[in-house]
Amino acid sequence: MTLYRVSGRLVAMSLVLSMLPAAAMAQSGSAIAGVVKDTTGAVLPGVTVEASSPALIEKARTVVTDAAGQYKIINLVPGDYTVTFALSGFSTVKRDGIVLTASFTATVNADLRVGALAETITVSAESPTVDIQNVMQQSVMTRDIIDSVPTGQKSVSAIGALIPGVTASNQDVGGTAFTSGQLAIHGSRAGEMQLLYDGMYYNNGQGRGGIFAGISTIDGTVQEMSLETAGLSAESELGGIRTNIVPKDGGNRFKGGLFGAFTNDNFQSDNLTDELKARGLTAAPVVRKIYDVNPSIGGPIQKDRLWFFGSFRTWSSQSTVAGIYSSVDPKSPVYTPDLSRPGLNIEKNMASSLRLTWQATAKNKIAAQYQPGVKDRPFYGYSLGALTTAPEATQANRSLPDYLAQAGWTSPVTSRLLLESGVAFMNLDYVVFPQPGVSYDAPSFRDLGTGITWGNYGGGSSTLFGHNASHQLNTRFAASYVTGSHAAKAGLTFMRSSSYVTSDLNPTETTLQVLNGSPRQVTVFAIPLTYEEVMKANVGLFGQDQWTIKRLTLNLGVRFDYLNSSVPAQHIGPSPQTPTRNVDFAAVENVPDWKDVSPRMGAAFDLFGNGKTAIKVSLGRYLEGPNLVAFTRAANPASAIVTSATRTWNDTNNDFAPQLSELGPLNPSNFGTSNITTRYADAALTTRGYNWETSASLQHELLPRVSANIGYFRRWYGNFRATDNLNATPADYSPYCITAPLDSRLPGGGGYQRCGLFDGNRIFATNNVITLSKDFGDQSEIFNGVDVGVNARLPRGVAVSGGTSTGRVATNTCFAIDSPQALLDCEVKPPFLTQVKLIGVYPLPWGLQTAATFQSIPGPQITAAYAATNAQIAPSLGRNLSSCGTTTPCNGTATVPLVAPGTMYEERLNQLDFRISRLFKLASAGRLQANVDLYNAFNASPVLALNNTFGPLWQRPTTILQGRLIRFSAQVDF
Repeated sequence: MTLYRVSGRLVAMSLVLSMLPAAAMAQSGSAIAGVVKDTTGAVLPGVTVEASSPALIEKARTVVTDAAGQYKIINLVPGDYTVTFALSGFSTVKRDGIVLTASFTATVNADLRVGALAETITVSAESPTVDIQNVMQQSVMTRDIIDSVPTGQKSVSAIGALIPGVTASNQDVGGTAFTSGQLAIHGSRAGEMQLLYDGMYYNNGQGRGGIFAGISTIDGTVQEMSLETAGLSAESELGGIRTNIVPKDGGNRFKGGLFGAFTNDNFQSDNLTDELKARGLTAAPVVRKIYDVNPSIGGPIQKDRLWFFGSFRTWSSQSTVAGIYSSVDPKSPVYTPDLSRPGLNIEKNMASSLRLTWQATAKNKIAAQYQPGVKDRPFYGYSLGALTTAPEATQANRSLPDYLAQAGWTSPVTSRLLLESGVAFMNLDYVVFPQPGVSYDAPSFRDLGTGITWGNYGGGSSTLFGHNASHQLNTRFAASYVTGSHAAKAGLTFMRSSSYVTSDLNPTETTLQVLNGSPRQVTVFAIPLTYEEVMKANVGLFGQDQWTIKRLTLNLGVRFDYLNSSVPAQHIGPSPQTPTRNVDFAAVENVPDWKDVSPRMGAAFDLFGNGKTAIKVSLGRYLEGPNLVAFTRAANPASAIVTSATRTWNDTNNDFAPQLSELGPLNPSNFGTSNITTRYADAALTTRGYNWETSASLQHELLPRVSANIGYFRRWYGNFRATDNLNATPADYSPYCITAPLDSRLPGGGGYQRCGLFDGNRIFATNNVITLSKDFGDQSEIFNGVDVGVNARLPRGVAVSGGTSTGRVATNTCFAIDSPQALLDCEVKPPFLTQVKLIGVYPLPWGLQTAATFQSIPGPQITAAYAATNAQIAPSLGRNLSSCGTTTPCNGTATVPLVAPGTMYEERLNQLDFRISRLFKLASAGRLQANVDLYNAFNASPVLALNNTFGPLWQRPTTILQGRLIRFSAQVDF
């Protein structure tokens, strides 16, 4: 089945599902709950409780207390609320000033006294800061905080990076970071990050995690960002950080805004220090230009019935890449940098959005939203970390088409029964192509001693040239029944996705590798190829129950997941390196076919019964979320073709053009064959990876609107997979040692013996089986950590949040499958590392306001991959490397790790971003906020990434933090 037939079926399915009697909501997960008593302390059943807010399109929601005097109003949107309690024979009590954020249950209790019905007692009290019912840990970035603090991109990844415990793939300085960044929390994997917009996934069809974001979100559509970090409920399949954007809806009054920001190299300081120069960095990254323009408006189409909210955004970040330059002569086998042409990291985005909300009846609300866009990344390789690649050899990327369409419906059928559901469809094709102006048949060079690639694109990132088209459809159905002390919820989630990838390189399908300018080997590719994969169904059935018994609330849930993927039938034709290839492959089903049951358990205890101190514990099992193309590709018969092989290269005529007589044997020897060389064992296809997470925390309200939290977190993984080449055993490898070079930066200054190294006695044909690692030994991956945080929302707009997070991931893979070299550095226990992250907002007189963010995080790990030559290895090995075959002289190399992982790190990163704003009141309740941001205020220059290839450029920084940057912006709200 082609991708286009799949996409047609997906579109048809999405249209059908969007007409079903249930759909999307404002997926904030917020609630107001409490208990009502009389003045003697007796509980009062039958009390009518109304929550009203300008944020509610339906104006108010009403429930009645149960036999235990308890009530709960769920599925509320963030905003300011007033809660009214009324019962015949008692005075009415009104509580105002309740501030509700996403995924937070505010406890609002009331005591009613006997009195006249017409008497209303208004109580103005502090909004609760401790959630005494839910065990989920989360951080919510409200609209006022997003608008107040200096955050550059304003993306989920840039905002999420400010949360203690979160590790981010990008470090943003004023909007210089790549928009689609990866986030992880408490030892989770970056691919387990969940991207939701109004409760629906917006990742593309190839995978999950931030790097697979299908759209670049528009900040003007965002009301709040909820980032759930621990104790996730049964609604979540995965255990990584779960992000949800709560969108803005229109209303009965026209409201909108305009945001604009700009800066360039005239407003940036140089932070290239003498120390960095001594390490070989010739220039610091420089911002060429950053701009962001984002108007939005919403209002009524028909008052009290139909509303709209629309927004458009165009934004770009353009900066140089530190230390990498175009080559003076791209066709030369020696890389000579052209210092006048530094590498450029450019990201351009354009997107628009239209959201319609329809109050069809008093109890039926429907919302629909469409968000098309274009992502243009002319040097996309730098965003993927290819920081040792010259600009002419970096892939370019552009997305067409790119859009997200979603729809939803909610219905509070009664004060106790709520129905909700949604459907979303994501369509994306990002096309990879060579740099304009680079000859298609120009050679691609890579120096094994420096790790630098130049001349032409040589692969090595997510794909070769070609299309990466994907579709993704996800739906959600849920029903909630709430009595007050009891809240039950059950539902269904469904996802289907597909991927269509083409792969090409250059006419010869060959890249060249040299060592300090001397020819060493070539890599040949059996392409072009086409890959198709389909995730037919990812189904989740969940049920969860929340019982409040006096001061104890139990959160119990269970989830059943079914995931099934397949590979359609395919035809593969000839290529330059395999001119006789012409094969057909049948469809492959059930790769994988997983069925899992995962419990979720938690308890929250109101320690003193006043709603100000909560002890929370949780334990839950979560599943791995492999990318479609990562798992299914190994089962794809097209990928059974060995697509690349290396050959040693002895350039006898010194013309730097490989001839057949100069090349050693193919490694692996079955290059280009259509034999199935990698397959899954049955256990791997039916056994899914998982991780357990447990947490224990104490949350306490120190002062009104000020709370502190301390928590312990532990995560451990299981059902690991391993690859076994059946043509090799540990006995087929011979040991050797090398002497590490003398270098003061190496442990002990170098000169030590590095043993535990092995070389195969021959070149092994690939005959891989992917199975469970427990067949060979015990494997572990365990995180332990402690977070300490504070959150304060004080009067007059003062806000402070942040804290510390200390933890580590320890791994053990001490078993050998093929090569005994797997036992080298097989147990890694890095030191416990600490993060410090703070956010603060402080208003000043005369309409001025200051804000700041601070991050102190560990530096990147230092490793050392050393290309040892055959001449260095042979005396210890007792023979030449097997990759040389019978070629004389032998130019083979082997990569040797000189530094044990988890033992060497760069200096910490300390980044302070500061903002000063001037607020102006405009007519008709409008407001203008003019901002001057100072990013990296101390002009620090910590290393973010470095060259880990041991040689002349070892530890040379490949990127450092952008220098101090001033950015100007303004926000008009009306």
